[in-house]
Amino acid sequence: MKKTIKALSVSLFLFLAVPAMAQISIAPTSVFLDENGIASLYITNPSEITQEINVSFIFGYPGSDDLGNLVMVYGDSIKDKQYGLGDRLRAFPRTFVLAPQQQQTVRLQLRPDRSLPAGTYFTRVKVTSNNQAQDVDQVVESEVSTQINFKFDQVIAAFYKNGQTSTGLEIGDVSTSMAEGNLRAIADFVTTGNSPFLGSISATLRDASDKVVSQKEETVAMYFSGKKGIDVNIPEGLASGEYQLELQFETKRSDIPSSDLVQSAPISKRIFVRIP
Repeated sequence: MKKTIKALSVSLFLFLAVPAMAQISIAPTSVFLDENGIASLYITNPSEITQEINVSFIFGYPGSDDLGNLVMVYGDSIKDKQYGLGDRLRAFPRTFVLAPQQQQTVRLQLRPDRSLPAGTYFTRVKVTSNNQAQDVDQVVESEVSTQINFKFDQVIAAFYKNGQTSTGLEIGDVSTSMAEGNLRAIADFVTTGNSPFLGSISATLRDASDKVVSQKEETVAMYFSGKKGIDVNIPEGLASGEYQLELQFETKRSDIPSSDLVQSAPISKRIFVRIP
């Protein structure tokens, strides 16, 4: 009998690329356009299945909730108009087929707008991949079946620095709580300058003799005012008493060259916490 294959398309949105799931790999993980508005993106197909690729753009940026957790913000038309790259950014090629074990260079090109104020402008690059469509009509002795085709959306940030750029933070109140062996600090912050604060945060817990008893570091991308939370492990058996917690924000990241980052002097905030 004739077997009919019904193709179902399922989209998976990946804010951060997950190698175990993703059908393709993308480098770099953040794109910085040069002064001429040009950059290159390298898309590799490490699988044994031919992939259909589409490159598009969507405005968005990292925000935060009341607990200092990362929340992606999309659909902010006001910020898009102020800081977005709009339809001035193009990808060449925009769609293509990528054979197994092959790599494609995608050229990103921005049409400059010299009338814009100095600062860093940004958007997000969305790379959609799915297995190349197969012939759905096959004559075999079997029943009707269904073929599911997954579409993977991987999204990375793209930046363009126009003129003199600066960045910084003003750290406000820091609240703390303890649960499950962790000390959680949530800092209110306000971004300063004309560029997002891209870098890292370290949280260091010290005892009365200034000895470091616990430390945690992670990357940050702070575009606008909000809250930033970070958890520090409380070592088992740590004596009760008063400790000092220092939060330090720096414009350095292992995944982005320092030459691409808008630089700022380190910003620190110290508070005292009591460990029961």
